[in-house]
Amino acid sequence: MKEEKHYKTLFKATSLFGLVEILRLFLRIITNVAATHFLGTKGFGLLGLLENAVQLIGSFANFGINFTGVREISSIKANDEEYAKTIKAVTQFSLLTGIISAIISIIFAYNLSFITFKTVEYFYWFIALSVYFVATSYTQSRIIYLEGSQNFQKLLRINVLVNLLNTIVVIAAYYFFSTQGIIMAMIVNSLVALLFYSTLSTVPKTKVKFSAEDRKIYFKKFIKSGSLLALNTFIGFLCFFIIRTYFNNVSAETLSFYNASNLIIIAYLGIVFIAMGKFFFPKLSQSIDNREQSVQLINNQLELSLLIIVPAIVLIYAFSDFIIKTLFSSAFLPVNQILIFGLASIVFRSFNYAVGYLLLSHQNFKQYFYINAVSDLLNALLTILFYEKWGLIGIGLSIFINYLLSAVYIYYYTNKKYAFKISSFVKKQFVASLFIVFAIIVLSLVFDKMYFKIIASIVFLISAGYSLIKIDEYILDFKIRNKFKSLF
Repeated sequence: MKEEKHYKTLFKATSLFGLVEILRLFLRIITNVAATHFLGTKGFGLLGLLENAVQLIGSFANFGINFTGVREISSIKANDEEYAKTIKAVTQFSLLTGIISAIISIIFAYNLSFITFKTVEYFYWFIALSVYFVATSYTQSRIIYLEGSQNFQKLLRINVLVNLLNTIVVIAAYYFFSTQGIIMAMIVNSLVALLFYSTLSTVPKTKVKFSAEDRKIYFKKFIKSGSLLALNTFIGFLCFFIIRTYFNNVSAETLSFYNASNLIIIAYLGIVFIAMGKFFFPKLSQSIDNREQSVQLINNQLELSLLIIVPAIVLIYAFSDFIIKTLFSSAFLPVNQILIFGLASIVFRSFNYAVGYLLLSHQNFKQYFYINAVSDLLNALLTILFYEKWGLIGIGLSIFINYLLSAVYIYYYTNKKYAFKISSFVKKQFVASLFIVFAIIVLSLVFDKMYFKIIASIVFLISAGYSLIKIDEYILDFKIRNKFKSLF
């Protein structure tokens, strides 16, 4: 019965957050089209560069509070005095990180403008971004509270509303102010998010005294545990910047192919992993003291992830040409070469996410840092080396090998440190998922496109049918099967 309950709650949360992420992705596509149309090629390039700079500054200063804060709030009972103090500490610490980011952005405005755009012309953008950093950090504290307290319905409603308004603001700003609308949209949207999250995500009022000594204790704890997470994020963005710079030096075309493959592999298929982090991580943090329950929870999440992700992978293999043409253009069809092995890596990525959260739940930030730092550095190294040797196929192969090595080490470490084991059934499903994906890769190399599409479509129908049967069993209590029985 416990296992069934895990399946239902995990699937419900993944579905809800997945739908919101799909909506957000759809809105992002609309804003990208608007940016391309109203900003032109140069303006669109400025937008991407500014977003990268903002990510680097934010990752350097936030000390991973988005992870540590959720973990702290979710692991404490709501009626405890410590719960109220933790919420206050998270709010104040988040605001402090925003202020630090704002100060960095103002002091180094000229340097950041030159490093980012090769000119100091946009220094005032970074001065204006100080408002964005402060507003966003406070908004982040409200999101942390909603995730940690598992108030997902309110979080989803606010998220949808803010994303819809953000899209309207972006399109209007780009239309009326062109390139200058980039910075205007970012600031206005940060204030819109601040308004709605601070108004609608009502934090319970309490008379608990939060002294200077309490603040010192909590802040020291957040800095100690979060500094490695912040460095992790910074290294990840830095490695991505190195790869992007390398491909840009090779050719703008190669860089475009790499960015497009990342969108498909990480952004589009990554929806399930974003959804997983919103619910699964706080849920795991709550049950971490109960080894049997936490192991079962991870196995349930891994199985559900595979049931959702494998049919999606096969579907993209089958109709990759159509998908690439629809999302980009026929000029991007060479991206298929990256996807050959890149898509297969998602199976290992689902494992890394499900089991990797075990480290964060145990507050083993040091080991989490080592795994991710090595993975990011290895990704940059292998991507460049494999591209030099095998071209675009080498990029996908480097992604695959990187996720594979991470999965092997994560399982070895968690098994040794926390006695974690994959259940025999999930192990069989994992092997079967790998077999399906590898079979598809071989078939894509052996058959011509027409025959491959037919075979891949059949494999998709089989894998999707199996997933539907298992979801009907775990989530719907055999409602679909009983409906078919009544019809026939």
